[in-house]
Amino acid sequence: MRDACEDWRRFDAQKIPSKASTPQLDRFLAAVQETASESQPLALLDVGCGTGRLGRQLYERGFSVLGVDVNPDAIRAAQELAAAADAPGRSLRFVEGDFAAEQSPRIDGGPFDVVVCQLVLSIIGDARQRTNLLRHVHENLRPGAWLYLSASGVSDTINAGYARLYADDIHLTGERHSYLSRNQQGEVLYMTHHFTADELVQQLDAAGFGQISVTTEKEASSRRPDEAAYFHYATCRTEFGQAPTGD
Repeated sequence: MRDACEDWRRFDAQKIPSKASTPQLDRFLAAVQETASESQPLALLDVGCGTGRLGRQLYERGFSVLGVDVNPDAIRAAQELAAAADAPGRSLRFVEGDFAAEQSPRIDGGPFDVVVCQLVLSIIGDARQRTNLLRHVHENLRPGAWLYLSASGVSDTINAGYARLYADDIHLTGERHSYLSRNQQGEVLYMTHHFTADELVQQLDAAGFGQISVTTEKEASSRRPDEAAYFHYATCRTEFGQAPTGD
């Protein structure tokens, strides 16, 4: 079995998978800010923040942001972005921590009004680590707070390459729709899991979230831009109220 945490601690920080365009997230956050009644900036937690590019954008949108990642090089790069943040009344911070561990990471600044988990749940490790992440996210949200989450969707019906990966690696991963992401030299980088929409809803429900909404889009693969893949975009909320959808 691979140590997913070590895979990500050692990963080249500048090559951490991400999406440059986030229209679903943009609409969701605009709806959250529009409906928020607090006079103070909303406290936002960016789980799996990488080098802080998205966190800086969220800060510039008016949130107080804390980014957390297990990769120390990524956090150092993110802290360089935070050093130039000087908007009055809100903060931009980045710290090292592992939300997929059994114990919740010790972080300051919570509970939070919003958590963003962008393309993290699919690559965080095995089923237990995915459960841990959602449980710890829920623990760090205040009542009535929002979670926005994106994840890779099962894509074998539109991409034969993924069908082969699922079949070839099931003896290594032990679960359907999981495979080992590799570089061009065939070296294993990390484990990836693709969700069905129902599976994602079940995981969020088990973690204690309600008002769950999942939208599925056909897009370009994160690491294979010339190939198609499905992506799920989920919004949900802790007790009280309904998560804005941006529609």
